[in-house]
Amino acid sequence: MNRKVFRTCRAALVMLLLLCSLPFLARPSLAADAFIVGDIQYKPVADVVSEIKSALKMRVNVYATSEVMGKLGSVVNKEGARLVVALGKDAVDEAVKLPPTVTVIYGLVIAPPKTTRPNITGVYMSTPVVEYINAVRKYLPSIKKISVIGSQDLMKILDGYRRSQVEAYRVSSSSELVNTVDRLDDSDAVLLLPDAALLTATVMDKVYLFSYRKNIPLLGISEGNVKHGALFAIVFDPESVGRQIGEKASTALSNGDAGQLQPSPPAKFNLCLNTNTARKMGITFPEEMVLKAHKVYP
Repeated sequence: MNRKVFRTCRAALVMLLLLCSLPFLARPSLAADAFIVGDIQYKPVADVVSEIKSALKMRVNVYATSEVMGKLGSVVNKEGARLVVALGKDAVDEAVKLPPTVTVIYGLVIAPPKTTRPNITGVYMSTPVVEYINAVRKYLPSIKKISVIGSQDLMKILDGYRRSQVEAYRVSSSSELVNTVDRLDDSDAVLLLPDAALLTATVMDKVYLFSYRKNIPLLGISEGNVKHGALFAIVFDPESVGRQIGEKASTALSNGDAGQLQPSPPAKFNLCLNTNTARKMGITFPEEMVLKAHKVYP
């Protein structure tokens, strides 16, 4: 190899090494005052995350829950984060173990986590019973009596609304729930409070069957319930919840103590209707209700 070719090759090698090193030299620090943990591969979660980041107006790192399981504390220490937004039960279960100096804001869980940890608050996903009562009173006045069934803990969080048209039934097992439903012949509608331990696939099949046989509408807790035959459901709006969580996080960072902020349900809900169920049960949705609906299943 002559000297000129050697110099050319050496210059090319130096340039190649320089180019390879540029991404590392230019890469910004991974540290951030706040980060979000959640199953971001799912669109509803991604939508919530997007709104949280917009509301915070600061650098926010995002981790998939699987990335930090069992090591969230070390990730927080490495980044020096002051705040963690935990989305979903697994993420929240990890976050409540963090030192109280780290602010925790939770979301995408059915109800507030059971913890004595200070410096924590969030937005829980379950729709309060009052939202169903208000919808029935406004649009479906023929429904005079609603039977609400759920665990004692959820009753305390979601009920909070005493009217003569509501009868509350506290249950502690799936079998007790099914037995309770079977006795509700004089009810005008049934609302099951969300509890994964109680509302198994088998239980829901039996509740749908009861509803069809007795011509007593089920008020759903998810769009999926409506798709499968519930009369209507009132469900949280992901984008609105994301903004809500982001606002709580921003306020907590300013105040220094999330514990001063009360946990809250979603501020905005979407209405889903099943017109086929309504027809079979002799119920007519008023036009205003149909126009307001986010989703209508024919």
